[in-house]
Amino acid sequence: MSTDNSVSLIGKITTPLHKIFPGLHYRVWNRQRDQVVKSQLPSLAHFTRPLAAASHDPERDLHVIVIPHYGPDAPTWHVAGQNHFFEIYQSLQEILGSERVTLLATDKSDPDFDYHERLLQLIVDTKATHVIGQIETDPNKSEQWSWDVPMTVLAENWDGVFIGVMWDWAYPWLSIRAKRLARINSKLLVAELCQPISGLTVKGRIEAGPMTMPLSRATTAAILGRIAGAKKVYDLTFIGALYDYRVQLIDQLRADGVNVAVNPHRPDVTADYHESRANQPSYLDYIYGLAQSQITINFSQAAGGPGEQYKIRIQEAALAQCLCLTDDRDGTRHFFAQDQFGFFDEVGNLEQVVKIALANPEELKQRQVAAQARAVELAGTDFWGRIEAVLTARGLQSLTGLEAPPAPNAD
Repeated sequence: MSTDNSVSLIGKITTPLHKIFPGLHYRVWNRQRDQVVKSQLPSLAHFTRPLAAASHDPERDLHVIVIPHYGPDAPTWHVAGQNHFFEIYQSLQEILGSERVTLLATDKSDPDFDYHERLLQLIVDTKATHVIGQIETDPNKSEQWSWDVPMTVLAENWDGVFIGVMWDWAYPWLSIRAKRLARINSKLLVAELCQPISGLTVKGRIEAGPMTMPLSRATTAAILGRIAGAKKVYDLTFIGALYDYRVQLIDQLRADGVNVAVNPHRPDVTADYHESRANQPSYLDYIYGLAQSQITINFSQAAGGPGEQYKIRIQEAALAQCLCLTDDRDGTRHFFAQDQFGFFDEVGNLEQVVKIALANPEELKQRQVAAQARAVELAGTDFWGRIEAVLTARGLQSLTGLEAPPAPNAD
Protein backbone atom coordinates (compact mmCIF):
# COMPACT_ATOMS: atom_id res chain seq x y z
CA MET A 1 0.00 0.00 0.00
CA SER A 2 1.15 3.55 -0.71
CA THR A 3 -0.33 6.43 1.24
CA ASP A 4 0.60 10.09 1.48
CA ASN A 5 2.18 9.28 4.86
CA SER A 6 4.45 6.63 3.36
CA VAL A 7 5.44 9.02 0.57
CA SER A 8 6.35 11.64 3.19
CA LEU A 9 8.39 9.07 5.12
CA ILE A 10 10.35 8.09 2.02
CA GLY A 11 11.05 11.77 1.36
CA LYS A 12 12.35 12.35 4.91
CA ILE A 13 14.60 9.28 4.83
CA THR A 14 16.12 9.99 1.42
CA THR A 15 16.31 13.81 1.50
CA PRO A 16 19.92 13.94 2.83
CA LEU A 17 21.05 11.78 -0.10
CA HIS A 18 18.94 13.53 -2.73
CA LYS A 19 21.61 16.10 -3.64
CA ILE A 20 24.13 13.34 -4.25
CA PHE A 21 21.68 10.96 -5.96
CA PRO A 22 18.91 13.04 -7.62
CA GLY A 23 15.59 11.21 -7.74
CA LEU A 24 16.66 8.63 -5.16
CA HIS A 25 13.39 8.88 -3.20
CA TYR A 26 11.40 8.22 -6.39
CA ARG A 27 13.47 5.14 -7.17
CA VAL A 28 13.01 3.85 -3.62
CA TRP A 29 9.27 4.38 -3.88
CA ASN A 30 9.09 2.62 -7.26
CA ARG A 31 11.00 -0.38 -5.87
CA GLN A 32 8.55 -0.56 -2.98
CA ARG A 33 5.60 -0.41 -5.37
CA ASP A 34 7.13 -3.19 -7.47
CA GLN A 35 7.09 -5.43 -4.42
CA VAL A 36 3.53 -4.48 -3.49
CA VAL A 37 2.25 -5.18 -6.99
CA LYS A 38 4.08 -8.51 -7.14
CA SER A 39 2.54 -9.58 -3.83
CA GLN A 40 -1.02 -8.62 -4.83
CA LEU A 41 -1.19 -9.91 -8.42
CA PRO A 42 -1.82 -13.57 -7.42
CA SER A 43 -5.09 -12.58 -5.74
CA LEU A 44 -6.31 -11.15 -9.07
CA ALA A 45 -5.05 -13.94 -11.32
CA HIS A 46 -8.57 -15.33 -11.78
CA PHE A 47 -9.39 -12.30 -13.97
CA THR A 48 -6.78 -13.19 -16.61
CA ARG A 49 -8.94 -15.38 -18.84
CA PRO A 50 -12.23 -13.47 -18.42
CA LEU A 51 -10.54 -10.17 -19.37
CA ALA A 52 -8.95 -11.73 -22.44
CA ALA A 53 -12.28 -13.32 -23.43
CA ALA A 54 -14.12 -9.99 -23.04
CA SER A 55 -11.48 -8.28 -25.19
CA HIS A 56 -11.99 -10.73 -28.05
CA ASP A 57 -15.77 -11.06 -27.93
CA PRO A 58 -17.03 -10.55 -31.54
CA GLU A 59 -20.29 -9.07 -30.19
CA ARG A 60 -18.47 -6.41 -28.19
CA ASP A 61 -19.69 -2.82 -28.57
CA LEU A 62 -18.30 0.50 -27.41
CA HIS A 63 -18.74 0.81 -23.65
CA VAL A 64 -17.08 3.09 -21.09
CA ILE A 65 -16.76 2.77 -17.32
CA VAL A 66 -16.52 5.99 -15.30
CA ILE A 67 -14.84 5.84 -11.89
CA PRO A 68 -15.62 9.06 -9.98
CA HIS A 69 -12.93 10.82 -8.00
CA TYR A 70 -15.58 11.76 -5.41
CA GLY A 71 -19.07 10.43 -5.81
CA PRO A 72 -21.80 9.47 -6.14
CA ASP A 73 -22.03 9.73 -2.33
CA ALA A 74 -20.50 13.22 -2.51
CA PRO A 75 -22.93 16.10 -1.82
CA THR A 76 -21.72 17.73 -5.06
CA TRP A 77 -22.90 14.81 -7.23
CA HIS A 78 -25.64 16.64 -9.09
CA VAL A 79 -26.21 19.08 -11.94
CA ALA A 80 -24.15 22.26 -11.42
CA GLY A 81 -22.52 20.79 -8.31
CA GLN A 82 -18.93 21.58 -9.39
CA ASN A 83 -18.06 17.88 -9.36
CA HIS A 84 -15.81 17.26 -12.34
CA PHE A 85 -16.56 13.57 -12.55
CA PHE A 86 -20.29 14.12 -12.43
CA GLU A 87 -19.80 16.30 -15.50
CA ILE A 88 -17.67 13.62 -17.19
CA TYR A 89 -20.30 10.96 -16.46
CA GLN A 90 -23.29 13.12 -17.39
CA SER A 91 -21.75 14.48 -20.58
CA LEU A 92 -20.74 10.99 -21.72
CA GLN A 93 -24.32 9.81 -21.24
CA GLU A 94 -25.55 12.77 -23.28
CA ILE A 95 -23.06 12.01 -26.07
CA LEU A 96 -23.11 8.19 -26.17
CA GLY A 97 -26.43 7.29 -24.54
CA SER A 98 -26.84 5.94 -21.02
CA GLU A 99 -26.71 2.31 -22.23
CA ARG A 100 -23.04 2.73 -23.20
CA VAL A 101 -21.88 4.30 -19.93
CA THR A 102 -21.52 2.50 -16.58
CA LEU A 103 -20.66 4.15 -13.27
CA LEU A 104 -18.37 2.34 -10.84
CA ALA A 105 -19.62 3.84 -7.59
CA THR A 106 -17.25 3.88 -4.63
CA ASP A 107 -17.92 4.99 -1.09
CA LYS A 108 -15.47 6.42 1.41
CA SER A 109 -16.38 3.56 3.75
CA ASP A 110 -15.53 0.86 1.18
CA PRO A 111 -12.66 -1.46 2.21
CA ASP A 112 -9.20 -0.44 1.02
CA PHE A 113 -8.44 -1.78 -2.48
CA ASP A 114 -12.01 -3.01 -2.90
CA TYR A 115 -12.14 -1.17 -6.21
CA HIS A 116 -9.48 -3.44 -7.76
CA GLU A 117 -11.72 -6.49 -7.99
CA ARG A 118 -14.85 -4.48 -8.64
CA LEU A 119 -13.26 -2.66 -11.59
CA LEU A 120 -11.90 -5.82 -13.17
CA GLN A 121 -15.20 -7.63 -12.74
CA LEU A 122 -17.14 -4.72 -14.21
CA ILE A 123 -14.87 -4.64 -17.27
CA VAL A 124 -15.58 -8.35 -17.76
CA ASP A 125 -19.35 -7.93 -17.24
CA THR A 126 -19.73 -4.94 -19.59
CA LYS A 127 -16.96 -5.92 -22.05
CA ALA A 128 -15.79 -2.33 -21.64
CA THR A 129 -13.65 -0.74 -24.33
CA HIS A 130 -12.71 2.32 -22.27
CA VAL A 131 -12.30 3.26 -18.61
CA ILE A 132 -11.90 6.80 -17.31
CA GLY A 133 -10.77 7.60 -13.78
CA GLN A 134 -8.75 10.08 -11.76
CA ILE A 135 -5.33 8.48 -11.27
CA GLU A 136 -3.78 10.81 -8.69
CA THR A 137 -5.40 9.01 -5.74
CA ASP A 138 -7.60 5.97 -5.29
CA PRO A 139 -11.31 6.70 -5.84
CA ASN A 140 -12.82 8.30 -2.73
CA LYS A 141 -9.60 7.63 -0.79
CA SER A 142 -7.55 10.81 -0.68
CA GLU A 143 -4.82 9.25 1.50
CA GLN A 144 -4.31 6.16 -0.63
CA TRP A 145 -2.88 5.23 -4.04
CA SER A 146 -2.73 1.74 -5.52
CA TRP A 147 -3.65 2.20 -9.19
CA ASP A 148 -0.56 0.28 -10.31
CA VAL A 149 -2.10 -3.01 -9.15
CA PRO A 150 -5.21 -3.11 -11.38
CA MET A 151 -3.31 -1.25 -14.13
CA THR A 152 -0.80 -4.10 -14.32
CA VAL A 153 -3.59 -6.66 -14.67
CA LEU A 154 -5.23 -4.58 -17.39
CA ALA A 155 -2.00 -4.01 -19.29
CA GLU A 156 -1.36 -7.73 -19.53
CA ASN A 157 -4.90 -8.97 -20.26
CA TRP A 158 -7.21 -6.23 -21.61
CA ASP A 159 -7.03 -4.42 -24.96
CA GLY A 160 -9.08 -1.38 -23.90
CA VAL A 161 -8.04 2.22 -23.28
CA PHE A 162 -7.65 3.68 -19.81
CA ILE A 163 -8.08 7.49 -19.71
CA GLY A 164 -6.37 8.78 -16.58
CA VAL A 165 -7.50 12.26 -15.57
CA MET A 166 -5.13 14.58 -13.71
CA TRP A 167 -5.30 18.20 -12.60
CA ASP A 168 -2.19 18.52 -10.40
CA TRP A 169 0.77 17.37 -12.50
CA ALA A 170 2.78 20.21 -10.93
CA TYR A 171 3.02 18.15 -7.73
CA PRO A 172 6.06 15.84 -8.20
CA TRP A 173 4.62 12.97 -6.18
CA LEU A 174 1.52 12.96 -8.38
CA SER A 175 3.40 13.15 -11.66
CA ILE A 176 5.68 10.28 -10.60
CA ARG A 177 2.58 8.12 -10.09
CA ALA A 178 1.35 8.91 -13.59
CA LYS A 179 4.78 8.13 -15.05
CA ARG A 180 4.76 4.76 -13.32
CA LEU A 181 1.31 3.91 -14.72
CA ALA A 182 2.32 5.04 -18.21
CA ARG A 183 5.33 2.71 -18.15
CA ILE A 184 3.09 -0.17 -17.04
CA ASN A 185 0.35 0.31 -19.64
CA SER A 186 0.95 1.60 -23.17
CA LYS A 187 -2.81 2.04 -23.58
CA LEU A 188 -3.04 4.58 -20.74
CA LEU A 189 -3.91 8.05 -22.03
CA VAL A 190 -3.26 10.77 -19.46
CA ALA A 191 -5.62 13.75 -19.69
CA GLU A 192 -4.04 16.63 -17.75
CA LEU A 193 -6.36 19.58 -17.40
CA CYS A 194 -3.93 22.39 -16.71
CA GLN A 195 -0.70 21.97 -18.64
CA PRO A 196 0.89 20.08 -21.57
CA ILE A 197 2.60 16.83 -20.58
CA SER A 198 3.19 15.05 -23.91
CA GLY A 199 6.58 13.36 -23.76
CA LEU A 200 6.74 13.68 -19.97
CA THR A 201 5.09 10.37 -19.05
CA VAL A 202 7.02 8.26 -21.55
CA LYS A 203 9.45 9.83 -24.02
CA GLY A 204 7.70 10.53 -27.30
CA ARG A 205 4.22 9.58 -26.08
CA ILE A 206 1.37 11.99 -26.85
CA GLU A 207 -0.98 12.83 -23.99
CA ALA A 208 -4.02 15.12 -23.82
CA GLY A 209 -4.03 18.57 -22.30
CA PRO A 210 -4.33 21.24 -21.31
CA MET A 211 -8.06 21.17 -21.87
CA THR A 212 -11.33 22.72 -20.76
CA MET A 213 -13.17 20.59 -18.22
CA PRO A 214 -16.41 19.32 -19.76
CA LEU A 215 -19.75 20.63 -18.65
CA SER A 216 -22.82 18.58 -19.37
CA ARG A 217 -25.64 20.13 -21.34
CA ALA A 218 -27.73 19.98 -18.18
CA THR A 219 -25.18 21.99 -16.17
CA THR A 220 -24.58 24.49 -18.97
CA ALA A 221 -28.33 25.10 -19.15
CA ALA A 222 -28.51 25.52 -15.37
CA ILE A 223 -25.69 28.09 -15.44
CA LEU A 224 -27.22 30.11 -18.25
CA GLY A 225 -30.58 30.01 -16.51
CA ARG A 226 -29.10 31.19 -13.18
CA ILE A 227 -27.33 34.22 -14.66
CA ALA A 228 -30.19 35.33 -16.90
CA GLY A 229 -30.98 38.96 -16.08
CA ALA A 230 -28.01 39.41 -13.72
CA LYS A 231 -27.04 43.07 -13.22
CA LYS A 232 -23.44 44.23 -13.17
CA VAL A 233 -22.72 45.38 -9.62
CA TYR A 234 -18.91 45.23 -9.42
CA ASP A 235 -16.34 46.68 -11.81
CA LEU A 236 -13.57 44.35 -10.63
CA THR A 237 -13.64 41.19 -8.49
CA PHE A 238 -11.50 38.34 -7.32
CA ILE A 239 -13.53 35.24 -6.58
CA GLY A 240 -11.76 32.12 -5.35
CA ALA A 241 -9.46 30.55 -2.77
CA LEU A 242 -7.26 33.01 -0.91
CA TYR A 243 -3.86 31.36 -1.01
CA ASP A 244 -1.18 33.37 0.77
CA TYR A 245 0.39 34.62 -2.47
CA ARG A 246 -3.02 35.77 -3.72
CA VAL A 247 -3.70 37.68 -0.49
CA GLN A 248 -0.38 39.48 -0.96
CA LEU A 249 -1.22 40.38 -4.55
CA ILE A 250 -4.69 41.65 -3.57
CA ASP A 251 -3.17 43.71 -0.75
CA GLN A 252 -0.75 45.21 -3.26
CA LEU A 253 -3.63 46.06 -5.58
CA ARG A 254 -5.53 47.84 -2.83
CA ALA A 255 -2.37 49.65 -1.74
CA ASP A 256 -2.11 50.94 -5.32
CA GLY A 257 -5.65 52.31 -5.06
CA VAL A 258 -7.40 49.60 -7.09
CA ASN A 259 -10.91 48.85 -5.82
CA VAL A 260 -11.33 45.07 -6.01
CA ALA A 261 -14.24 43.20 -4.43
CA VAL A 262 -13.08 39.89 -2.95
CA ASN A 263 -15.54 36.99 -2.93
CA PRO A 264 -18.57 39.32 -3.02
CA HIS A 265 -20.90 36.35 -3.63
CA ARG A 266 -20.39 35.36 0.02
CA PRO A 267 -22.39 36.86 2.91
CA ASP A 268 -19.23 37.01 5.08
CA VAL A 269 -15.81 38.61 4.69
CA THR A 270 -12.90 36.26 3.92
CA ALA A 271 -9.29 37.15 4.65
CA ASP A 272 -7.33 33.92 4.24
CA TYR A 273 -7.40 30.48 2.64
CA HIS A 274 -9.29 28.67 5.39
CA GLU A 275 -12.00 31.32 5.59
CA SER A 276 -12.40 31.32 1.80
CA ARG A 277 -12.87 27.52 1.71
CA ALA A 278 -15.27 27.23 4.65
CA ASN A 279 -19.08 27.45 4.35
CA GLN A 280 -18.90 28.06 0.64
CA PRO A 281 -21.99 29.18 -1.28
CA SER A 282 -23.29 26.91 -4.04
CA TYR A 283 -21.58 26.67 -7.40
CA LEU A 284 -24.42 28.56 -9.06
CA ASP A 285 -24.05 31.32 -6.44
CA TYR A 286 -20.36 31.51 -7.34
CA ILE A 287 -21.22 31.76 -11.03
CA TYR A 288 -23.80 34.44 -10.26
CA GLY A 289 -21.11 36.44 -8.45
CA LEU A 290 -19.06 36.32 -11.64
CA ALA A 291 -22.12 37.39 -13.64
CA GLN A 292 -22.43 40.46 -11.41
CA SER A 293 -18.83 41.41 -12.24
CA GLN A 294 -17.75 43.40 -15.25
CA ILE A 295 -14.20 42.09 -14.88
CA THR A 296 -12.62 39.43 -12.68
CA ILE A 297 -9.00 38.51 -11.95
CA ASN A 298 -7.40 35.12 -12.51
CA PHE A 299 -4.01 34.31 -10.96
CA SER A 300 -2.54 31.42 -12.95
CA GLN A 301 0.17 30.16 -10.62
CA ALA A 302 -0.02 26.40 -10.10
CA ALA A 303 -0.86 25.30 -6.57
CA GLY A 304 1.93 22.71 -6.72
CA GLY A 305 4.72 24.96 -7.95
CA PRO A 306 5.81 28.26 -9.46
CA GLY A 307 4.62 27.49 -13.00
CA GLU A 308 1.52 28.82 -14.74
CA GLN A 309 -1.61 26.81 -15.52
CA TYR A 310 -4.66 27.19 -17.71
CA LYS A 311 -7.37 27.70 -15.08
CA ILE A 312 -11.03 26.67 -15.18
CA ARG A 313 -11.91 30.15 -13.86
CA ILE A 314 -11.31 31.53 -17.36
CA GLN A 315 -14.08 29.28 -18.66
CA GLU A 316 -16.42 29.99 -15.75
CA ALA A 317 -16.05 33.76 -16.04
CA ALA A 318 -16.69 33.60 -19.76
CA LEU A 319 -19.85 31.54 -19.24
CA ALA A 320 -21.04 34.24 -16.83
CA GLN A 321 -20.39 37.03 -19.39
CA CYS A 322 -17.58 38.42 -17.24
CA LEU A 323 -14.29 39.48 -18.82
CA CYS A 324 -11.43 37.62 -17.16
CA LEU A 325 -8.02 39.21 -16.74
CA THR A 326 -5.21 36.68 -16.36
CA ASP A 327 -1.44 36.69 -15.95
CA ASP A 328 -1.26 33.43 -17.91
CA ARG A 329 1.21 34.13 -20.73
CA ASP A 330 0.49 31.07 -22.84
CA GLY A 331 -2.36 28.70 -21.96
CA THR A 332 -5.47 30.84 -22.31
CA ARG A 333 -4.67 32.09 -25.81
CA HIS A 334 -5.00 28.54 -27.13
CA PHE A 335 -8.66 28.47 -26.06
CA PHE A 336 -9.98 32.03 -26.26
CA ALA A 337 -9.36 34.77 -28.82
CA GLN A 338 -7.43 37.80 -27.62
CA ASP A 339 -10.53 39.99 -27.44
CA GLN A 340 -12.33 37.40 -25.25
CA PHE A 341 -10.04 37.83 -22.21
CA GLY A 342 -7.51 40.33 -20.89
CA PHE A 343 -3.86 40.01 -19.89
CA PHE A 344 -1.75 41.67 -17.21
CA ASP A 345 1.94 40.89 -16.79
CA GLU A 346 2.20 42.19 -13.23
CA VAL A 347 -0.11 43.49 -10.53
CA GLY A 348 1.30 46.99 -10.99
CA ASN A 349 -0.31 47.42 -14.42
CA LEU A 350 -3.70 45.92 -13.54
CA GLU A 351 -5.23 49.32 -12.79
CA GLN A 352 -4.43 50.58 -16.28
CA VAL A 353 -5.72 47.38 -17.93
CA VAL A 354 -9.00 47.66 -15.99
CA LYS A 355 -9.42 51.36 -16.84
CA ILE A 356 -8.96 50.69 -20.54
CA ALA A 357 -11.48 47.82 -20.49
CA LEU A 358 -14.10 49.85 -18.59
CA ALA A 359 -13.64 52.97 -20.71
CA ASN A 360 -15.75 51.61 -23.58
CA PRO A 361 -18.85 49.85 -22.13
CA GLU A 362 -20.20 48.84 -25.53
CA GLU A 363 -16.96 47.20 -26.59
CA LEU A 364 -16.66 45.50 -23.18
CA LYS A 365 -20.14 44.03 -23.58
CA GLN A 366 -19.24 42.69 -27.02
CA ARG A 367 -16.14 41.04 -25.60
CA GLN A 368 -18.16 39.45 -22.78
CA VAL A 369 -20.79 38.10 -25.17
CA ALA A 370 -18.16 36.69 -27.53
CA ALA A 371 -16.36 35.02 -24.63
CA GLN A 372 -19.60 33.43 -23.45
CA ALA A 373 -20.35 31.97 -26.89
CA ARG A 374 -16.83 30.52 -27.04
CA ALA A 375 -17.15 29.10 -23.50
CA VAL A 376 -20.37 27.28 -24.37
CA GLU A 377 -18.62 25.77 -27.40
CA LEU A 378 -15.62 24.66 -25.32
CA ALA A 379 -17.81 23.20 -22.55
CA GLY A 380 -19.45 20.76 -24.92
CA THR A 381 -16.59 19.46 -27.03
CA ASP A 382 -13.10 20.62 -25.97
CA PHE A 383 -12.32 17.93 -23.37
CA TRP A 384 -13.69 15.02 -25.38
CA GLY A 385 -12.38 16.40 -28.67
CA ARG A 386 -8.80 16.69 -27.39
CA ILE A 387 -8.94 13.17 -26.00
CA GLU A 388 -10.31 11.93 -29.32
CA ALA A 389 -7.45 13.57 -31.21
CA VAL A 390 -4.88 11.75 -29.04
CA LEU A 391 -6.72 8.44 -29.37
CA THR A 392 -6.50 8.83 -33.14
CA ALA A 393 -2.85 9.91 -33.10
CA ARG A 394 -1.88 6.90 -30.96
CA GLY A 395 -3.97 4.40 -32.92
CA LEU A 396 -6.29 3.71 -29.97
CA GLN A 397 -10.01 3.03 -30.20
CA SER A 398 -12.26 6.05 -30.70
CA LEU A 399 -14.58 7.06 -27.87
CA THR A 400 -16.87 9.99 -28.71
CA GLY A 401 -15.85 10.87 -32.26
CA LEU A 402 -16.00 14.57 -31.32
CA GLU A 403 -13.57 17.24 -32.52
CA ALA A 404 -12.31 20.03 -30.29
CA PRO A 405 -13.25 23.55 -31.44
CA PRO A 406 -10.60 25.10 -33.70
CA ALA A 407 -8.00 27.17 -31.92
CA PRO A 408 -8.67 30.90 -31.99
CA ASN A 409 -6.85 32.89 -34.64
CA ALA A 410 -3.71 34.51 -33.27
CA ASP A 411 -3.25 38.18 -34.10
